[in-house]
Amino acid sequence: MSKKKINYTSRDFDSIKSDLVDHARRYYPENYRDFNESSFGSMMLDAVAYVGDVMSFYLDYQVNESFLDTSLEIDNIRRIAKTYGYEYLGRPAAYGVATFYVIVPAATSGLGPDLNYVPIVKTGTQVRSTSGVSFMLTEDVDFSYSGNEVVAARFDSTTGKPTDYAIRAYGQVRSGQFYTKEETIGAFQRNRRIRVGNTTINYISKITDSEGHEYYEVDNLSQDVVYLEIVNKSAQADGVPSILKPYKATRRFVVDQDSTGTYVQFGAGNDSEESTLNIADPSSVVLELNGKNYVTDTAFDPSKLLNTTKMGISPSSTTLRIVYGASESDNISVGQGQLNVVSNLISEFQSTSNSSATNATVLSSIEVTNEKIIVAGASEPTAEEIRLGSYGAYASQNRAVTKADYEAMAYLMPRKFGAVKRAAVINDPSSSNRRLALYVISEDASGNFTTTNSTVKENLKVWLNKNRMLNDSIDCYDCKVLNIGFTYTLIADPEFDKYTVLANANAKLSAMVSEKMFIGEPFYISTVYTTLNRLDGVVDVKKVQFNVKTGSSYSSMDISIDEIYSPDGTFLKTPKNAVLEIKFPEDDIKGIIV
Repeated sequence: MSKKKINYTSRDFDSIKSDLVDHARRYYPENYRDFNESSFGSMMLDAVAYVGDVMSFYLDYQVNESFLDTSLEIDNIRRIAKTYGYEYLGRPAAYGVATFYVIVPAATSGLGPDLNYVPIVKTGTQVRSTSGVSFMLTEDVDFSYSGNEVVAARFDSTTGKPTDYAIRAYGQVRSGQFYTKEETIGAFQRNRRIRVGNTTINYISKITDSEGHEYYEVDNLSQDVVYLEIVNKSAQADGVPSILKPYKATRRFVVDQDSTGTYVQFGAGNDSEESTLNIADPSSVVLELNGKNYVTDTAFDPSKLLNTTKMGISPSSTTLRIVYGASESDNISVGQGQLNVVSNLISEFQSTSNSSATNATVLSSIEVTNEKIIVAGASEPTAEEIRLGSYGAYASQNRAVTKADYEAMAYLMPRKFGAVKRAAVINDPSSSNRRLALYVISEDASGNFTTTNSTVKENLKVWLNKNRMLNDSIDCYDCKVLNIGFTYTLIADPEFDKYTVLANANAKLSAMVSEKMFIGEPFYISTVYTTLNRLDGVVDVKKVQFNVKTGSSYSSMDISIDEIYSPDGTFLKTPKNAVLEIKFPEDDIKGIIV
């Protein structure tokens, strides 16, 4: 190391040149004395200071662009955010629920529609609004689903029997259109990367090759297990269209997008290795450890079950067919009832022996609308929005850790695999193990609580298993329903009509209890008093008395009202594995005016 003193803190042109001049005067006073601004030596000092300033600038720039907090380039921000677990593609899409209607001929008996002519509107069907905004159906709409509303639409003028039935069903749609790209692939290439299109692409729907193999999108190429949607053969009985199943994906890809376009990247394996890919045996980890005289930290990830380091099979000597979605417009908001054109219908019938003419008549009757407005900000997120989203994604780590995590994951399960209305996790009270009791309950077509069927619970178990902690054990149970009602007595202002006051009070209380309660949530009696006292014409509320409703139309939970009253009588204590419900407000809420 040189014994000459060097200042390492100088980083800009002026400070670097000043240090160089001082350095020359201190160590070379006899060799160089001409520090005139127009001299050759001064020019050399300027050149060195210039180079130092430029290098310092790019060093600072590189360091700043390496951290999420200080990065300025949008591509760098997206790249770093992806390592945090946050990712977005293309122009954001709008999501909504579309309502589909169809008219189906009646069965021979006249009681209900002929199920042979009940169609299924398939994923990928395109609908359009009056303003020209296109949407794609993201799930199959099965009109034979037992939860659909069916009404008689046409009648025989002679017999009065229904000749046709109208069926209403729902399906989720997303803005944009489907596009197809075919890419010819040559000889084998490790980690092949293909450009699909520009930056407006926000969804890769499907990739298949000419041999019929399908490639599955994963978060990263080391992930080799995906979850497939399997048609539920007993959907008519249990009301769940699909079953969730884990699948070993040897052919997979990841999607990458920057300012230059959208790309898909494959792994490093080839077709000849497909037959040698085996599911990893957890016991092999133990065998490897037993063969050593020391122990290392060997991690086992349940989402990585293939005994391979090739990161999936890369396509070769084939033609890839890539189906992707993109939003063609920035203005994708749709008002209520404006989504009313079926522009590209994809459908099928369960029966293959139908009359082609009747099939065509049924399909021509399909209509669509949106009962709620569809609004979404179509502008791409700013750098600051990406940063904030990255922090949240990093904190979650794609794992369910807390009680709230498991409950949120239960609500996030796609509705095509079944849905729960309420979910609550209760820890094992003995604290002797890490067993978690997940209580769930669904709702029926009338919006009342009903027991969650076994298919939904099996799907929910698979859905939670991919994100649960390794030591956690989840047991799924049916939540109990406690149906209650109450009577109230109030004093009305003599200047008001007491029947009008009573009707207004009943309507207000019915609206108050219309929102379903959560599992274990207590009912505060003070809310009834507060709601009634705020009504015009009510002078005072004298008494509110609760009772447990029993009978064939109610649940059979064996508990008395006195058992759930709090000691001070201010609220109703709900058991942790139960939920309170006022099932029929018009009958269960009674008022008296004195």
